[in-house]
Amino acid sequence: MNKSLFIDLDFINQNWKKLNIKCSYPYHFNNNGILQLREWLAFQIVCRKCEEHPCINACRYEALERVEETGIIRRNNCLCVSCKSCAVACPFGTIHMEIIPFLTFTCDLCQGRLKEGEQPLCVQTGDGAIKYGEFVEDKENNIFKIGEVFVKVTPWKRELPQEEKKQG
Repeated sequence: MNKSLFIDLDFINQNWKKLNIKCSYPYHFNNNGILQLREWLAFQIVCRKCEEHPCINACRYEALERVEETGIIRRNNCLCVSCKSCAVACPFGTIHMEIIPFLTFTCDLCQGRLKEGEQPLCVQTGDGAIKYGEFVEDKENNIFKIGEVFVKVTPWKRELPQEEKKQG
């Protein structure tokens, strides 16, 4: 089993302003790959993966594609001109474009950059919100595998059991 990142997105979202997560990826603005990873994971969780793919069909530059095996929507940053047609076409309003086009923070998951036994810098500075190791998807405990990343995130309130809705 390969090592992966595990991100507690609930913890990160609740404590975002207090966290100072660092990243070692050398080729992105302000060296903050966790920002892109956080936004990408949030989008993948809320994206409804429509059968008709209105966001993909709306993109005249063919910057969006759907990965057949996973249903994940990917954006090619070199083709995207930030026209926001995909955001307008999304019937659920889950596509949020970056404010500044083409300045994308990137996370390469430290693939091929870690020495034996080394952990990514985001794990070391993430106050326990990010882990590195071997994980398995556990939908009962809200742990989902998205691409090569495992994410823990609470489902939407409408999907919670009735007793949890009353408490929340």
